[in-house]
Amino acid sequence: MAWRPAGVNKASNNTHVLGNVKSSSSSSPTFQILAFETAKCMVRLVALYKSLSDDEFLQFQKSIMRSPGVATLNSDDETYLLGLACKEMLENLDQAAAVVSRLGKKCTDGELNKLDIAYHNMKQGIIDVRHLDFNSKHVGKIIEQMQKYASYTSMLYASLVDLEEMQISEKKMKKWKRNASRNIDYFNEEISLRRKQVVHFRKISLWNQTYDKIVGLMAEIVCVIFVRICTIFGPFVPSLPCTTRNRHPIRRNYSSSPKSPEVRGSSFRISAITNTEKFITKNKNLEGNTGGNQILMHSAPENSVGAAGLALRYANVIIMAETYFYSTTTMSKSAREYMFEMLPINLKQTLRGKLKSYWCKDAEAREGRQGLAERWKVALEEILGWLAPMAHDTLQWQQERNLEQRSLDAKPTVLLLQTLHFSDLEKTEAAIVEILVGLSCICRNENQMNKAGI
Repeated sequence: MAWRPAGVNKASNNTHVLGNVKSSSSSSPTFQILAFETAKCMVRLVALYKSLSDDEFLQFQKSIMRSPGVATLNSDDETYLLGLACKEMLENLDQAAAVVSRLGKKCTDGELNKLDIAYHNMKQGIIDVRHLDFNSKHVGKIIEQMQKYASYTSMLYASLVDLEEMQISEKKMKKWKRNASRNIDYFNEEISLRRKQVVHFRKISLWNQTYDKIVGLMAEIVCVIFVRICTIFGPFVPSLPCTTRNRHPIRRNYSSSPKSPEVRGSSFRISAITNTEKFITKNKNLEGNTGGNQILMHSAPENSVGAAGLALRYANVIIMAETYFYSTTTMSKSAREYMFEMLPINLKQTLRGKLKSYWCKDAEAREGRQGLAERWKVALEEILGWLAPMAHDTLQWQQERNLEQRSLDAKPTVLLLQTLHFSDLEKTEAAIVEILVGLSCICRNENQMNKAGI
């Protein structure tokens, strides 16, 4: 869903209509309109946390890394693929940590104000992992709590959108109030109920939660996720800091500032696991990044589909070909021409040459037109079996990172290594040409059979 349209801002500020919601604390401010952006960041952290679970990581190693498409077009080097996954997860965590750090500046707790320093120093290896257990019940409860707040905030958003639409309709109905008094009474009841829902969801969602409470939860999960990434990817990525529990590379006598009344109930203190007083730079390879997945995207080899800027275009061509291949209707001439126009010039020339060679009389005389079409059906089904999933993952990766389409869904996301971005350009184009030649042959055979009345 697209977040925070103009109507939501307007409806959320109608305090004379909705009534004031009392803040949960007089000392620490509440999120209010920033609840929606905070919920998106919270969901991103939860999704990242889930993708690092034992089951998900095992599935990644056994299924995703060894999938035919990834192995054929990207790489079958386990260390290389794990390195790509690690880089992407770190970049995603960097983005979330940057948001949490900005929110931390609004906290009354001095330690949360310094989350940017703490995160930077953790990435330099200044970290004590004893209090950061990824699989602990404590961390699991925090994840459940974050999911609950994100869900309530999503409900608040939906209620605000509905309320805004009803308020617009209310103004229109006032113009013909005398002619439809019964309908207006029913409508007034509905809009009154929706206003009560908005007030209720404000109370239980992030809207009315304090910065200290929520940022404290998110900060702990940021630290837990970072340690988890270092733990499972450490053997394959030497640049990651050592986080083994039997060996602590830092002194652990960090001074812990007195707890404010807001955070006294929490046992987590950032100063207990890393230095929060000053920036310490030891490893420039782990510097923070807040510009999305740009570093990883620009690391694609020169001979890759991503470096050529063709990942999305080729994904669309492959998916369109898959649709027509499994369709029960014959592919039209206009559809074939449309797909042909989607190809770059060099691929058009290659395709023309291939088509000419397959339409020669020798090929049809040798196998017969129908036999040739059947052979292509078998070949295309095999190629699409490993190529189409990568095309679908390419589109899904883009959609998941489109701010206007990002929804509050905390399921693990697609990784860039599952897409066509790192795929070998020559191999990918050869597979696409094979598919299009095969489709053309199948369509030609079907058209001939239709003309013959077979």
